[in-house]
Amino acid sequence: MNDAAGSPQMRGAGLMVFVCIASVLVWIATRLPSTIALEIELGIGIGTVAVYGFLFLFLWYFARPWLVTAWKLDMFAAESQPTIFDRKHRKVYQLFTPLDGSADRGVNRFKPIQLQGAEYDWDRLTAEHRVELVTSGQTVSRIHRLVLVARDDPQPGEKHGRLLEEINVGNSMGLGENSVPMLWEHLRRFMEERGPGVPQGEALQAFARPKNLWQSLGVVGPFGPRFKDWRRDSRFVVIVALICLPITLPMNLLWGVCNWISHLTMRKTVWPQVVHERVGEALHQAQ
Repeated sequence: MNDAAGSPQMRGAGLMVFVCIASVLVWIATRLPSTIALEIELGIGIGTVAVYGFLFLFLWYFARPWLVTAWKLDMFAAESQPTIFDRKHRKVYQLFTPLDGSADRGVNRFKPIQLQGAEYDWDRLTAEHRVELVTSGQTVSRIHRLVLVARDDPQPGEKHGRLLEEINVGNSMGLGENSVPMLWEHLRRFMEERGPGVPQGEALQAFARPKNLWQSLGVVGPFGPRFKDWRRDSRFVVIVALICLPITLPMNLLWGVCNWISHLTMRKTVWPQVVHERVGEALHQAQ
């Protein structure tokens, strides 16, 4: 099971956030000198100038971590960092980039990434449905996540064993109150009852890795070469996109460009040898 960033469609979302935040900061920075000059000319005083400067530094301080995170999500990022469910050996493997940051140093940033891995016994994992309440001041929403909690054997006098790791499964952007239990039940049946790898009636994501900008536009939205596929599989999305065309078209164009750039800079990943030996090769046709 791939992480969200491993999806061809989700590629570029982080870079798009980076562009939007950076554009706001650049706009503020370019407007700031003229605004300060006008305030001085009107005799407002040095206090107001200091307030403007403080507000800019305040925004920069809080926006910088978001800029760095959004940039790293898509620029020279790993192709995928999957969580692998090994039914034969009753194991779960979590693959990730080197924790020491060596893959992002010097010329290594342009090379394929040798993924590291952590192995967990399926029988020692506990599934948790976690809900996070998020508010913007005007609206309230809930983020649903499926988390597999790995713990060590409890020692004498301990109710629970030592926490080893928490594994987020799936993309929280696409999970809801009902889909989290359904996803867990699908995984449980696959591991314990020889259930199918793909739920009955569903298909793997058919989007191939885009090879040019035109294909990227079709991956992220209906304004591209896959319009018929979008109309067939996501008719409601297409209707909303056409109704809100003045908004959705520029956003689709921006996301498509960012998606293309992300795929251009994306780095291949290499699974640990022990994982290859146990579960075979990765599938790259549809992810």
